[in-house]
Amino acid sequence: MKHGYWRRFSMALLLAFVALSMIWGCDSGEKAIDEITGNRAVKQYHKSKKNIEKTVDQQAERYKSIPDDDKEDR
Repeated sequence: MKHGYWRRFSMALLLAFVALSMIWGCDSGEKAIDEITGNRAVKQYHKSKKNIEKTVDQQAERYKSIPDDDKEDR
């Protein structure tokens, strides 16, 4: 009875090791780990924040380029 337990345990351990090796060994595994840990959402947040800051800076530059006469009309 104990012999069967150790065989199943060793096979499960081997399968878990192989699965983890496959996940960590490829690029899609990195994406899967990021998805599971929530790092993907954090990366997307920071990217969006940078994009918004860039857009705000562009809009500020455009506003500065408007002649002062036009600014008073608005």
